[in-house]
Amino acid sequence: MTNRETSGLFVLLGLQIILILVVYTYAQGNARPHDTKLLIPINAEIIDELIISDDSGELRLNKTADGWVIPKLDSLSANEIKLSSILSDLLSLKSGWPVASTAGSQSRFKVAGENFNRRVDLISKTVKVGSIYVGTSPGFKKSHVRLDEQKNIYALPLNTYDLPTDPADWLDKSLIAVQNIRSIEGIDFKLVSEDREWSVVQTDKELATESNVEVNKDNATALDMAFKTLTVLSVTNEDINMDDSEAYRLKVFAPNQFTYTFLEKDDQYYVNRSDIDSIFTLSKFNFDSILSQNLESLSISETDAPPLAPDVQQMTD
Repeated sequence: MTNRETSGLFVLLGLQIILILVVYTYAQGNARPHDTKLLIPINAEIIDELIISDDSGELRLNKTADGWVIPKLDSLSANEIKLSSILSDLLSLKSGWPVASTAGSQSRFKVAGENFNRRVDLISKTVKVGSIYVGTSPGFKKSHVRLDEQKNIYALPLNTYDLPTDPADWLDKSLIAVQNIRSIEGIDFKLVSEDREWSVVQTDKELATESNVEVNKDNATALDMAFKTLTVLSVTNEDINMDDSEAYRLKVFAPNQFTYTFLEKDDQYYVNRSDIDSIFTLSKFNFDSILSQNLESLSISETDAPPLAPDVQQMTD
């Protein structure tokens, strides 16, 4: 083969490559994207019941005039922020390209009617307005999902971990915290807030002294903050006697009166608030942050005050 023939073949090969690239680029530019639309095109405001199911059972969350509640936990308040977030995630899902649509793939990706990781039903006035199966994960914070009564399966940004069926995971952990505290009364003290200034009153006559008592502002503020940020862990299923002689009670006015009862038993920590029947578990940190305060820690006596400067002592003589 001559050099001229070889050069001609290279030129022809180059032209073919160029032609392929032109055709591919044109095809890509004119390809119609797959239609994307919301899987569940409804407004979150109309949803008043959420049912999350797995192989162990189902969890119902109901919307009332006062907010979302958990029927399995005596209708205690649910975590509104968590609920709003998951509803937003569900109602923002868009179809995109399906990864599969056969009956066999439903079981393989665990989005079948009888084989799924989660099933979420959205209810409005007792009518089901949306139902979605959530299955295996194809990647970080993604799941295979399928709408009920549809074949297409999608890989979408939804995390099964965010759809627990344990009612404790949906509990509003701050439901017994209290704001705008006016006074806190313990066994031997009463803290009173006026114009954002704390004062302490000694309530146990047996501990009365002739010394003037000044409030320890740091500890008073810490106790106030402990009640404002008080969080529980869960609702206990144990039979706990909160009338135990070892229980410690504090009255909090904010402006309604609440009586908090705290109890330590077998290295577990419990709390109850007078307007709620349930008994909650809480961390040792939260328990100690409240129970560590008493008249001694909340007050500064004259003997605890720093000594006067020499010039001030001379003036007072």
